[in-house]
Amino acid sequence: MKIIIYNPATNLFDFFIDSLKYEFNKKNIYLINYNNNNIYFDTDNPILIIVNPHFIFDYTEIYNEIINISSKFRYKILYLTEPINFIIEKKVYNDLIKIIKPYSLWTYSKENFNKLNTLGKYFKIFPNYNESYKFIDLTYDNLKGRSLQNIIFIGNITDSRSWIKSTFSNLINIINSWSKEEWINIINSHLFYLNIHRRVNCKSFESFRIIPLLANGCVIFSEYCNEIEMEEYKNYNIIFSSKEELYSTYINYIKNIDYNEIFRKALLFRSVMTVNKDLDNYINYHNIFSK
Repeated sequence: MKIIIYNPATNLFDFFIDSLKYEFNKKNIYLINYNNNNIYFDTDNPILIIVNPHFIFDYTEIYNEIINISSKFRYKILYLTEPINFIIEKKVYNDLIKIIKPYSLWTYSKENFNKLNTLGKYFKIFPNYNESYKFIDLTYDNLKGRSLQNIIFIGNITDSRSWIKSTFSNLINIINSWSKEEWINIINSHLFYLNIHRRVNCKSFESFRIIPLLANGCVIFSEYCNEIEMEEYKNYNIIFSSKEELYSTYINYIKNIDYNEIFRKALLFRSVMTVNKDLDNYINYHNIFSK
C-alpha cells in the first residue's frame, strides 16, 4: 500500500509529514509526494491533501490541481489544518468537501471532530514522538544551558494575539522559520515558549507548534484548550492557564524552576508518547472501506 501526499505552497507541515512517513514506513506503507508532471500514480491508492484551505481558493493552480486530483483518485483524505470554530472556517471546509468528496478526514486536534457536513470518518493523525522529531540529543546540561531571558512565540501575531506584545516585554516573535536547522538553533538557545490561539475562544490543541517543542525539552505556556487533550498532555512540559493568568504563571514558574523535573518530563514524553493507535485505526478503516 502507498499513500500519496499533495502538499503545495508551504513548509509549515514538513515536520508532521516527516513523522508520518517514519510511522507508515514501519508498517511497510510508503508515503510519496504527488507530482502530476513526472510520476504515474495508482489512483486506487489513498491521497492525502494537506494544505491551508484558503490557498485552494486564492491560487488558481492549486484549485485546478485539487479538481484534477478529486476526479482521478478514489480514496481522498482531507487534512483539516485549521481550527474549525468560526463560521468562515466551516464554510471554506464545507465548500472544499463538496469538491473533493473525501472518504476520510484527518486533523491535528480532537476539537475539530464532527464540525462539518460530511460522512467522512474523522481521525486525529499526528504522531507525538518518533525519531523524526529528535532534533537534538536531550541532556540535562543542554537544558541548563538554554537562555531564560526571553519567551518565544513561533507564528504570526494576529489581532487576537496582539496583547502578548505588551504583556511579555521579553517576547521574541519568530515567523517563517520551518526548517529543522532553524528550529534546532531556536531550541538550543531558548527554554520557554508561548502557545496562543489564533481565534478567541478556540480550544484546539496546536500540535504543529507544540509537539516538536515538547519532543525537544522545551517548556510551553499555553492558553487552555479542550479538556481531553489537556488531560492527555498534563504530565509533560506544557502548562495550561487562562490568558489572564498566563504571565503570572510564567513568572511563578521561573521563580521555582526545577531542571531535574523538566528533564524528567521531556524524557517521559519521548518514552511514552510513541504509540499511534489512530494510524492503526485508519488502516483498519481503509481496509474495510476499500473491500
